[in-house]
Amino acid sequence: MTTLDEQQILDFKQNGYLILRDFIDSKIIDQWRCQFWQQVGGSLEDPTSWSQAKQAGSPKLKPQLGGLPDIQSIVFQLGSSDFSGGGCGILTRWPQEGKQWQMPQSGHLDGYPGEGCQAVLMVALTTYLYDVGPGGGSFTFWPGSHHDAHTYFLQHPDQIEGTFRDLPEWKEQGWSIFCGANTQPPQEFAGQAGDVILWHGWLTHTGSANVRPSPRIGLFARWVHKDDAGVRKNLPQSLWDYWAI
Repeated sequence: MTTLDEQQILDFKQNGYLILRDFIDSKIIDQWRCQFWQQVGGSLEDPTSWSQAKQAGSPKLKPQLGGLPDIQSIVFQLGSSDFSGGGCGILTRWPQEGKQWQMPQSGHLDGYPGEGCQAVLMVALTTYLYDVGPGGGSFTFWPGSHHDAHTYFLQHPDQIEGTFRDLPEWKEQGWSIFCGANTQPPQEFAGQAGDVILWHGWLTHTGSANVRPSPRIGLFARWVHKDDAGVRKNLPQSLWDYWAI
């Protein structure tokens, strides 16, 4: 089974993300592509069919991204048997004609009201069904921001449930309240189909505009701690208290 080496773990802990190139077998990518277009209708080669595809519900692809053995092996290495989940879904960013691309100014954290499940997200990963270049709707992230989010919640543990949205600072700064001295300028995760970015649950991130001619089809998987209530009640004093690394 695939595992991360010592340097990869150090990089992940420092930066809050790790990119694994050419990680998912091309045969699985081909299977997912066929399933995607069969379920939404249309095809990549026929842009006139995309208007129908946009109206379709979220496809269910098999095998599930989070259930791939190599991914399960890495997640087990990171969290032993304490991380549970692996599901999430697909987010497609269709081409936006006439829009000028610019780097997003702010991102968000998953696991809070309005951003998915109500839980402390531990780790997640993202991959693409087709190559995504700069300006192509890529997953965008702020390296190092997981350190600042951790510091924020240590200082304001009562806000772990999402009550930070009620603060005056939220109205002024939004999600930027979780970015500080450790947060680096945002980066696009541009890559080929099957490349994977593994990211910490407190890493600030967002999508970006797609000004390229092809849709960006992203697959996501997320894991929480099996004792999520305990994590929220007793926040990690060290960022890695609930991890196996």
